[in-house]
Amino acid sequence: MEITPLTWRYGQNWLPQLQPGFAPGRVSIGVRKDELIIRAELRDTHVMTDIFPFNYPAFVKCDTFEVFLGPAGEKFYYELHVTPSNSVLQLRFDGVSSRANLTDHVVSERLFFSETSITPGGWNVFARIPLEPLISGTHSEWDLSFGRYDYVPGQSVPVISSTSPHTVCDFHRRGEWRSVSFDALPLIEPGFKFTTCDF
Repeated sequence: MEITPLTWRYGQNWLPQLQPGFAPGRVSIGVRKDELIIRAELRDTHVMTDIFPFNYPAFVKCDTFEVFLGPAGEKFYYELHVTPSNSVLQLRFDGVSSRANLTDHVVSERLFFSETSITPGGWNVFARIPLEPLISGTHSEWDLSFGRYDYVPGQSVPVISSTSPHTVCDFHRRGEWRSVSFDALPLIEPGFKFTTCDF
């Protein structure tokens, strides 16, 4: 059975036009019980990957898919990274203290499940994020955003993009994330699959 999830596409809203090397991508989301279900499809002509230890900041070296989420009305939020080799970094910010030293924000207990696949045209991410361990209590409204670091051969600086309409290239500008009601998201039960569509 097929369903149509909520789908957002990547862009570079802070630029007057997409920079050279930008590759399209899209993120589809739904829910399953108390889990956020995510599928990212990322076009990439040269997937940059490697195996990194758990909670290593791989985004400084290779392609990375990022999830930003936090309950609406709360200051704290999470930043979760997945690389093409399924290396994971987990960060929690209180919304007040400095983000300069990432080691102060690392979450050592595994928070979510992810798997990846590399295709001829890019790479994909599938993730399940249980919401209850992230926060106590019930929250139906969440702020959500997805970022991407795409390294291009011959360039030391990655092409950065986001699903949010950021006016400045800063993924932590939470006021520019999208608000999502989890009660309104499509229900994705085991055996269901996402409906594919053109970029």
